[in-house]
Amino acid sequence: MKSKNFGLTEASFGQMVLDLKANDTRFFQKVFLEQFKETMSYIKREYGANQEDAYDATMDALLEFRKRFVEGKLQYGNLRFLFTKMSTQMYLRNKKKQPPVIGDLEIATETPEEQIETQVPQSFKTAWQSLGTSCKQLLTQHYYGAMRMTEIAKELSTSPATVRKQKERCIKKLRDLMLEISGYARG
Repeated sequence: MKSKNFGLTEASFGQMVLDLKANDTRFFQKVFLEQFKETMSYIKREYGANQEDAYDATMDALLEFRKRFVEGKLQYGNLRFLFTKMSTQMYLRNKKKQPPVIGDLEIATETPEEQIETQVPQSFKTAWQSLGTSCKQLLTQHYYGAMRMTEIAKELSTSPATVRKQKERCIKKLRDLMLEISGYARG
């Protein structure tokens, strides 16, 4: 059975928050990337979500989770449940296009520039600068412009499957660049 706090003690939780505030995301990546797949599977199983929608919702929740850690808005507690709940609400919000509410906290909607400044680690910023123009445009349209694959495909005069594959390649490239910058080698 998985730990409700990803195996973190209260002291290691505090250290992770300090590391995140200093833009050191190694421990955060290790802990939450392990939870990422499990949460995606949960959303797909419980809500009938497809791979793309489950991925998007879980990624949105991961970014929001990190932001809240850095801002000191999350406390040591049942983090695993909260992450899964946030991901689920992100999925439902994306599906219905309504802003989610978690408890009595409403998730703030910021401009892409504000999001980059407040919640994105330096490794992401550096990796983003190294990413090709077409990947930047596609990811920006999809994640910040909230465009569906079919809309992007129509704009590019190609098939949604082609755009989906391109998006997967762009995300993999971005992830690999971030790991390279962070000093992690993919194995």
